[in-house]
Amino acid sequence: MERRHLAYFVATVEAGSISAAARQLHLSQPSVSQAIRELERELRTPLVVRGRRLTLTPAGRALIGPARRTLRAFDGVRAAVEEVDRLAAGQLDLAVVPACAVDPAVRLITAFRERHPGVRVRVREAANGTGGFDALRRAEAELLLHDHPAPYPKHRAVPVAPGPLMAVFPPGTRLPDGPVGLAELSRHEVVMGASADSAVGTWISTELAASGLPALTVAVDSAHRDAVVHFVLAGAGATVLPEPAARPAGLLGAVIRDVDFTVPRHCFLYHRIGPLSPAARALVALAEEQAENPPAHG
Repeated sequence: MERRHLAYFVATVEAGSISAAARQLHLSQPSVSQAIRELERELRTPLVVRGRRLTLTPAGRALIGPARRTLRAFDGVRAAVEEVDRLAAGQLDLAVVPACAVDPAVRLITAFRERHPGVRVRVREAANGTGGFDALRRAEAELLLHDHPAPYPKHRAVPVAPGPLMAVFPPGTRLPDGPVGLAELSRHEVVMGASADSAVGTWISTELAASGLPALTVAVDSAHRDAVVHFVLAGAGATVLPEPAARPAGLLGAVIRDVDFTVPRHCFLYHRIGPLSPAARALVALAEEQAENPPAHG
């Protein structure tokens, strides 16, 4: 079994067909098809069902995760030899749940890129809850940024503290000077992100009830997190966002304010227990460094 056998197999799975994989690999379709047949003979079992649409056999589904890990190990060996762990090149695959996508993911990745500009960071969305760990199990990502409470079995977790939240109001909103409290927020209709910071909305609702304040009036409940700022800018209502998302909204005309409440939020950088690529080790080390010396916000 050669590296190319696994590389062509993974490329075929990700492209969805042998012909598409051949185009991406700049090879002929027969070359890719022959390599997969050789792999099937080596393993003594079919891996794909050929037809108008390629599908995996149970053996193929079992192979895809180990194949990706093996290719990543090859890349790690090459990087270690060619770059002597200088991280002058390479790629880091990171999965991130929606609640951590803007903050702290942007801050962490930006700091990493400042140190290692030659490394490409590929970010994919991970499912909420325990399903997010499938990205690690299937080797689709080497690291996972998740708000799931640590520890998680067979994984190591490094805490990555999110930064502060800010209240964001439509352009022209008149507000008292200074930070905004829950009482002021409850006077405005709000835009909620159904998949973004739902824990924040739940906490705010609980605190409002405990304080005897009226519940939030939800004007728009958007499943598309990228649309929340646009709804606010269009005047649909106010919202609460991580600082890295709130400040650009302010540049676009939104009225932004600090908040005088602290929402308990947690994120953790997870990885499976075992060897990591040089790039993954560097990001974990950076997260550990930031955990010991949290960056200033503002």
